[in-house]
Amino acid sequence: MLQLCFIGLTLALAANASPVYQQPLILPPHAVATKRVGIIGMGAGGITAMRAIMSLPEEMRRGWEVVAFDELSAVGGLWVPDDTPAAPPALPKTPLYPGLKTNTAHPSMTAPNVTYPPETPFLAPRAAVLKYWQDYNAATELAPHTQVLLKHHVERAEWIGDADSGHWRLSVRNLSHSNTSSSTFTFDHLIVAPGITRYPRIIHLEGQEEWLNTEKTITHSLWYRLPEEFTGQTVVVVGGGFSGHDISGRIAGAAKKVYWSRTVGEGAGTLPLPLPEGVEGVPRIANLHNGIVTLQDGTELSDVTSILLATGYEIRMPFLAASGLIEDAYGAAPPDRLSTSTNYVHPLYEHSLSLDHRYPLGALYFISLMTYNARGSTNTGQALFAAYTMADPTLLDTRDNYYAALKRREAAVRAEGYDPARIGHRPGIGYGPLFGHLGDGPHQDLLVHALRSRRPELAGYPGIPPFGINFTEQWRAYGIDHFMDVLEGWNYGTRTYGAQWEKDMVSGQRTEADYVETFHRFVDWWQHEKVTSTNTV
Repeated sequence: MLQLCFIGLTLALAANASPVYQQPLILPPHAVATKRVGIIGMGAGGITAMRAIMSLPEEMRRGWEVVAFDELSAVGGLWVPDDTPAAPPALPKTPLYPGLKTNTAHPSMTAPNVTYPPETPFLAPRAAVLKYWQDYNAATELAPHTQVLLKHHVERAEWIGDADSGHWRLSVRNLSHSNTSSSTFTFDHLIVAPGITRYPRIIHLEGQEEWLNTEKTITHSLWYRLPEEFTGQTVVVVGGGFSGHDISGRIAGAAKKVYWSRTVGEGAGTLPLPLPEGVEGVPRIANLHNGIVTLQDGTELSDVTSILLATGYEIRMPFLAASGLIEDAYGAAPPDRLSTSTNYVHPLYEHSLSLDHRYPLGALYFISLMTYNARGSTNTGQALFAAYTMADPTLLDTRDNYYAALKRREAAVRAEGYDPARIGHRPGIGYGPLFGHLGDGPHQDLLVHALRSRRPELAGYPGIPPFGINFTEQWRAYGIDHFMDVLEGWNYGTRTYGAQWEKDMVSGQRTEADYVETFHRFVDWWQHEKVTSTNTV
């Protein structure tokens, strides 16, 4: 019955054609909230957190106030366009560029039980992704006792208290106003969902100062928007991830020549992405001198005019750093204080729950730090864990037990040949036998199943499956396992057979079951097709 009531709320709110994000709180005058929760960031992580909290049974969240903050003028995080970014060093609001599509089939990326609109292409355009998350948010944006403050910048978050009790105090500036004064908000719990694509990782190349004193350029992909920016140029794209792969392929049609510079092979830490059509693969750059790019194998490239760094992003949280609650740790991380290597935040239980000893367990949660994951499902698992443990602190284990589990996880990552501080928050590394956890399964299943284990009567509550059923559906796990098949096959199909092929592949797809059936059929088709095709994406 609780689930049916929430579904009714979802449908009623989603039907509102003119959502109002910045409405006043709806507690009666002089009423005292039983619990106050702050959310920083209203991209997919923050939206999921708000949804999870408001899906709790009413008796678990009665009297709560939930306030979310975001610097942007709309919810949706990195999917909100910024197609005319300011020049460096000013930071664009998003790294997304026109024409971008998802690199994973959208059924794998959804929140549980909420599909994309009918006949959405598997590799969804960015506008479709933005609409999905804004529609998903519509279920809670008008719910009582919630407030989303857009164009609000959190300058400082500090804990007022000790390891046993206290509250969060946030200093927040309204970007809609010209004055620089801040307002103060207090909360019992804080959920941080700031996104991980805001601060560019700009590597230093030996000789770059000399290089930049000429007419040549070095730019991070955060500022990239259109292939025409490189018309007639010879470009080296540095970085072996999805951005390097996609951008090098895009600019190949406009540039004179494109090199993709990356580390390949075992232990590279990046996915084995194939070379895009018209792009030449080369090793990493050793140095720049006299206008020549020298590669690590000694090869010299003499005609390069631009270097584009698709080298990823740094995890930084200035609002926590301002109060000394997170510090940089490039070597050994402090065992009991929050730190960031700029790839990895430590100490967190399952990439989410802060184990910092300076405030109570359950005071601070993180959502959406993970990379290479099924975003909607992962965020939902983390959000449910936060929502239920805020409502019932007895669902939490001890800090010591969580810390021991973290150390086992990090040891498993090292056993696979990786340094946690460098590889970051990855769900596919260190998740073999689960060293003291309940059963095997994806990261998000560990969090949700732990709730069910500690309080069995939660089985069947909103978001928590009954015993015998995993949180992550079997078809979603299949999609995650075969995401490279979709990336390769879909790009091959659209390039070879055209736009009509793309439409035909999803024609008639309306329900989750439809998409799942097509998913399996498509993977089978591609595994047969690529045997006889020249496979480039």
